Amino acid sequence: MTKKILIVLALALLCTFSVFADAYNDANRYLKANLSDQNLQKVAELSPQLTQDQKEYLFRWNKVDTVMPFAMNLVLGFGSGSFSQGDDGMGILFLAADTLCTGAIIYDIVATGWDNFINSISGKGGGAGELKIAKIALIAAAGMRVWQSIRPFTYAKKKNTKLKSALGLDETTVALAPIVTDDGMGLVLSAKIRY
Repeated sequence: MTKKILIVLALALLCTFSVFADAYNDANRYLKANLSDQNLQKVAELSPQLTQDQKEYLFRWNKVDTVMPFAMNLVLGFGSGSFSQGDDGMGILFLAADTLCTGAIIYDIVATGWDNFINSISGKGGGAGELKIAKIALIAAAGMRVWQSIRPFTYAKKKNTKLKSALGLDETTVALAPIVTDDGMGLVLSAKIRY
């Protein structure tokens, strides 16, 4: 009789474990595909079946990184970091803008010659009010490079916030903390809010 009960309990535990493992594997598969709103919705539906450790593990391994995209956009430009991060829309915009600026600079060098280009940029050539194509292109390229350097952080923040929400990871933690005062000891309610 006791063997039958132990076998039934073992089977029940095994079935429970496989349900949790299936939910974890399904959530991981959706997140590995991409962080689209549709996949995040499917992960949100699976989230109640996941343990806290599984949720934190999924977040840690699927969050959008910022270091390499920042470095690529700063050094290489042309939206390379945005493409590597999955931000294809802005990657196309940065690619087009950098290509246009580079083309304008090359055109100005070919049209006026290298010496005239250097004199124009350094302010030695031409009139005081003269704005050459290359000057405008260099200013635009510098502005685009600054924007490209900031974009990986804003994109990652947006995507990682959506991922945390889908996984049900709270941004706020509330706890009781011990406190010692002149009057004695007690407990205080403390909250930690991350934003």
